[in-house]
Amino acid sequence: MLTGTPRLIVRLARIRRPLGALCAVVALAGAVLLIRPPPTPTTEVLVAARDLTAESPLAAADLAVRSLPSRAVPDDALRPGSEPVGVGLTGPMRRGEVLTAARVADPPASEYGADMVAAPVRVADPGAVALLRPGSRVDILSAASAAVADLDVAPARSAERVVMDRPVIAVPEEPDSGSGEAGALILVAVTDEEARVLAGRAAAERLSITIRG
Repeated sequence: MLTGTPRLIVRLARIRRPLGALCAVVALAGAVLLIRPPPTPTTEVLVAARDLTAESPLAAADLAVRSLPSRAVPDDALRPGSEPVGVGLTGPMRRGEVLTAARVADPPASEYGADMVAAPVRVADPGAVALLRPGSRVDILSAASAAVADLDVAPARSAERVVMDRPVIAVPEEPDSGSGEAGALILVAVTDEEARVLAGRAAAERLSITIRG
């Protein structure tokens, strides 16, 4: 009656060996998982693809995407999809440096609205420009230049208002380069359409201002 018992014991021993080995492997794998830290989360950011200067606006080729550990990414780092193409830098950048909002120069007219641009305007009367300061508001008028007016047989027409109630961003100090350009330069915040009109008028007409405040 007990003749089968030794065989059963042998079979159980044979089964226990691989089970024991399997348990050892599972235990070792669990220990490795407990010791090894989880993967470090990463974040994609924009970096300088080459050494950059503040002299030229950014182009798409100036930027690259790089994955960095999330804990090392600055709070104001720019992400892919927010490439500031056409915008200048506040200073030079080294290749591989993370591009942040603080490194991007705000457009001069940004504080006056997203649809505003900065337009340089050469005003015929430098004395009027001397009365201006950043924040002054002006109307810009155009009239035929003296050379054109002399050719007209009809009486000279009154000046036409081209831009109304626009803020002065800056009154640049121009070096005395002897270039022969008359008048004085101001920088005003205008819409893109107004900037195109001003550029066209400046090519053939005299621009003047009236000061609102």
